[in-house]
Amino acid sequence: MERYAKFQGSWYPDDPQLLEGMIDYGKREGTSRIAVLPHSGLIFSSSHIKQYFSTLSSSIRKLIIISPSHYFYLEPDMIVSSGFTSSATPLGSIATHPLDIGARADSAIQAEHGIEMFLPFIAHEGTLSVSYILLSSLSSKENIRKTAERILSLADDETGIIASSDFTHYGPSYSYMPYGRDGYGKAVDADMEIARLLASGNAEKAWEKGRNGTICGIAPASVASCIAGMLNLEGSIGKRSTSADTTGDRNEFVSYCTILWRDR
Repeated sequence: MERYAKFQGSWYPDDPQLLEGMIDYGKREGTSRIAVLPHSGLIFSSSHIKQYFSTLSSSIRKLIIISPSHYFYLEPDMIVSSGFTSSATPLGSIATHPLDIGARADSAIQAEHGIEMFLPFIAHEGTLSVSYILLSSLSSKENIRKTAERILSLADDETGIIASSDFTHYGPSYSYMPYGRDGYGKAVDADMEIARLLASGNAEKAWEKGRNGTICGIAPASVASCIAGMLNLEGSIGKRSTSADTTGDRNEFVSYCTILWRDR
């Protein structure tokens, strides 16, 4: 059963040549294993995603993408997976492995851009397979570790993890303006504080600071941070940007940040 490429031609090019030009990250080399990456349209997110894939450890053969669910409501702590065995992209199909975790909801995973934005990069790489998890929210900080343990039990030394998350969505359209109309700088600073906590392995404090804002993947990001700590990986903050860098609009914007965890 194949997941089709719902967002090709809108969130990213459906022409293979144009898409390759947007996502090409050169040679894969480095020691990265786990990342928090944005999932906006590739005009905003591609440079972030390339940073992970260009530094991905050569030992990684499969990826687990953990995304919030933007289109289907999930109860707090609810984990959703799928039965897909392949995933279509303009660059070819990707081997896809169902996971024995949570409830199966193929329609929710089919609908999710928080999953699809990474698939062209996986297809471009050519040797990676992928699995999917949806996790929208957590009911308590104690459940960060419990969820991390469940997901880590499905992984081995050849598994990498992507936590799919944009950071703060700011402005009237998002009904979120805690710093007023000129809150761009304060919003970005607040995001960086949470990013530093995640990178340092302080997943619980990051979740507490971010759970009432508009960081859509704070639950996946916190779980990824916790898993990285369990594996004794070293965290760092990578590329930072906002949609305003492209649109020029600092009153209505989304913030993005790459966080990478590598072998020490």
